[in-house]
Amino acid sequence: MMNWQNRLNRWITIGVGFLVAAALLTACQPAPETKANVSGSETVEERAARIVAAMSPEDKAGQVMMVGLMNEKLQPEDLRQLAICRAGNVILFDRNMQSPAQVRALSGEVKQTIERQCGIAPFIAVDQEGGQVLRMRDQFLPVPSQEEIGRGGSPGKARQWAADTGRELKSMGINVNFAPVVDLGSSAERSYGSDPEMVSAYAVQACQGYAEAGIWCAIKHFPGIGKVQTDPHIDGDSVAASKDELMQQDLKPFAVIIRQIPADAMLIMVSNVTFPSLDAEYPACVSQTVMTDLLRETYGYKGLIVSDDMEMGAMAKHYAFSDMGVMALKAGADMVLVCHDYGHEQETHDGIVREYKANPEFRQMVDEKVMHIVETKLKMNYL
Repeated sequence: MMNWQNRLNRWITIGVGFLVAAALLTACQPAPETKANVSGSETVEERAARIVAAMSPEDKAGQVMMVGLMNEKLQPEDLRQLAICRAGNVILFDRNMQSPAQVRALSGEVKQTIERQCGIAPFIAVDQEGGQVLRMRDQFLPVPSQEEIGRGGSPGKARQWAADTGRELKSMGINVNFAPVVDLGSSAERSYGSDPEMVSAYAVQACQGYAEAGIWCAIKHFPGIGKVQTDPHIDGDSVAASKDELMQQDLKPFAVIIRQIPADAMLIMVSNVTFPSLDAEYPACVSQTVMTDLLRETYGYKGLIVSDDMEMGAMAKHYAFSDMGVMALKAGADMVLVCHDYGHEQETHDGIVREYKANPEFRQMVDEKVMHIVETKLKMNYL
């Protein structure tokens, strides 16, 4: 009897030890931002500065990336990837999405894990355009394609469908939709139409619909890829249009939206297509001429810029992942999208961290981008 009691006491002591160790580990993690631990007099800028000051170089590299996961529930390999890349933002695909309840649970897991790592909630994104580009098709609203909405002749329908889509996504813990497409005349029914004035009217309404639903939208694909002949998923392509033609046509919807929609209510996704009349050497997502000179300075856009997926053939066949993230950030992007391969995500993250540690000018640039990202997140009521 005494031996049994001694063994019981020993196991109780060991169990208490594990609980204490777990508590200490949790205490060492950055505290997630909640209303309970933020002073009522603290401004968004002060709060963002405090969060960013607590981040490591690896955390900051994670904030300027958006990565994909492989499973419908976080598995050990997913948790390991989130930790290795200190991921700050995630995009979901059909491989992650089985039902609304399952997606809600996954989003909650992702949010909790990332908050615990770096102290700020993630962007959790999806491509939910409608029509042929619709995730979890059998479990989601039957969202019509943008072409079908455009044929209806009522821009208000774009707002209604965006609001309905946005509310459905928000109920599942998703806070960014990479839509609407504002390219002119894109294939696969992805465009409202080919007339820039008409596309602008519909796209503005869609952006307002997402704002009503309380999520960010992301207009794409700057500076407009309706004229491409080669699918960028397969390989690079060049758009031969002159700068004047682009300004009068493909770029017009972006210009209109930038004037009418608040910058902190949307993101702009930049394509990985080359536009020789704008930059003869580099694709748009790694072009300073396109992102900084044109989008920032000429059009005055103040919001976040995100690259299209760097794993598409347009980039992956021509550049190393260890270089692409650095190139995009230096050219003007705030976030780099790497969606499908854990090795590529890690290479991109490692390249950004190396440059951050070695290059003071790049370090200052990334710090400013991370501040911009954190401030944008804090301005929405997700946390």
